[in-house]
Amino acid sequence: MKLYKLIVYLLIPILLLACKDDVMDAGSSTLLESDDIQVKADTFSLASALDSCVALTLTPDSFLLGECDTHYGTIQADILTQLACPEGFEYPYPETAEVDSVCLFIYYNSWYGDGQAPLGITVYEMDRAPLSETGVYPSDLQLSDYCSLADSTHITNASRIIIPAEPTDSFYQSSTDRYQPFIRIKLTDTFAKRFFAIQDFSSQEAFSKAFNGLYITSDFGGSNVLYLTEINMAVYYHFSRPTANGNDTILHDIKSFYANSEVRKVNRFIYPNRTEVLDVYAQNTDTNYIVSPANIYTQLSLRLDSIYQRIEQQVGDTNNYRIYVNQALLTLDVLYDFDLNSERPRDRWDVPASNMLLIKASHFNDFFAKNELPSDTAAILAALTATTDSLDNVSYTYTYDLSELLTQQLRSSQQVEELTFMLVPVAVATANSSSSSTITSVKQLQTISATRIRSAQNALQPIRLEMVYSGFHRTR
Repeated sequence: MKLYKLIVYLLIPILLLACKDDVMDAGSSTLLESDDIQVKADTFSLASALDSCVALTLTPDSFLLGECDTHYGTIQADILTQLACPEGFEYPYPETAEVDSVCLFIYYNSWYGDGQAPLGITVYEMDRAPLSETGVYPSDLQLSDYCSLADSTHITNASRIIIPAEPTDSFYQSSTDRYQPFIRIKLTDTFAKRFFAIQDFSSQEAFSKAFNGLYITSDFGGSNVLYLTEINMAVYYHFSRPTANGNDTILHDIKSFYANSEVRKVNRFIYPNRTEVLDVYAQNTDTNYIVSPANIYTQLSLRLDSIYQRIEQQVGDTNNYRIYVNQALLTLDVLYDFDLNSERPRDRWDVPASNMLLIKASHFNDFFAKNELPSDTAAILAALTATTDSLDNVSYTYTYDLSELLTQQLRSSQQVEELTFMLVPVAVATANSSSSSTITSVKQLQTISATRIRSAQNALQPIRLEMVYSGFHRTR
């Protein structure tokens, strides 16, 4: 058997090269005829359709904040977050300590939309259910379960208006040789006194009982969304310390509370007109769309029963032949017409996702909930690839090899008639060593991207699966 496989792998590149021009166009051709080995090439059709994304359920390490109109609907992004308890902390000389003010600091690197348009930010204290350490929180959770939005929970005196491209506050970062913009929001004196009165910092649980967390949202503007990198809250206070000569010394200090990896955070995404937008784009049968975060995905369907039938026609009864799928390439053509002359600056951010995951629909929930990694049999990762032809025309594609997945499926005792996949834009984290790079995590993309691909129903160049498969006679 090993000898047979070696013969096939040596023959396939030569045979494919010889019939490259007509094999795929013909639909199916015989590459090698013998009683022992049958090798065939074939092309199979798929079906594709748009689907609204299920909400994300991950803990974000970055955030979106704001509201903006895009080609794919209006996105509203806001944040619910706990603050980490500084376990064991005590205010010095608490009998004399008094709060001066409390300020929220929001750091951002960039934005989507019009950087010259104003954006108003306001903050509420969460007064209902807290976020728990083990809870699963979708990105479209019901806000009313966590914050009543009552006047008493509104902890800013007025909306903080900013112009993203012209930050009022920033500081120089030597590590990146750039200025880091941030937003400073003074919270109300009433909240400052209430928060400063919290004295139990023995554990996160105890701290969260006294302070549920913050709800941060925009209440003015609709032209931009900030890409946030960090959130923290600073308590400014003073206290008196006795000295040897009997005169008290007044000292001022700051204590910061962070929305870090130790606490729960939810970036909420709302698309108020997604249904209408989905209906409009579904009418364009030539093009499919994959839009993040948590907006529109594309579903692909492959008829396995057609593949079974074709293999039996071309190779023979699977009882007599052991089938191998040597190659099964699925190439997605990306439609990317970047227009530098666009009248709407936000269009320049409508770029394809750098990485796209092709995943079995039945495996979707487990993959992201359990932080799984790509595999050849359930979830296949592809990077956006650019190719330049002899006329300097650039084309973009995602390419997947489904050979392992289909080989496993064809040999399975539980045959299914159809496989359904989802195309999901993802963010990929890697760990580099001296010799290689290893994928450490794959998460649904949280930033704004819009990928357009030719559909399976495209009139000129539809999505097709190009297969090379072989059969080995069991009796030899």
